[in-house]
Amino acid sequence: MSLLPEHSHCLHCDDPVDLGQEYCSEECRVQALAEVRKERNRNYLFFGLAAIALLVITLVTLG
Repeated sequence: MSLLPEHSHCLHCDDPVDLGQEYCSEECRVQALAEVRKERNRNYLFFGLAAIALLVITLVTLG
């Protein structure tokens, strides 16, 4: 059984990369950042809608 050289894996596509690198290519880095941005925006939308729903429920029950 041969030993593999020390390496890590791309944070986006999980391909092997040299130790210390985070991404295998600039394309993977850009795609990973786009996914993070998209997820963050989705979370903002969810929490905003949840806050509005709580506000509406509070106003309906008090009014």
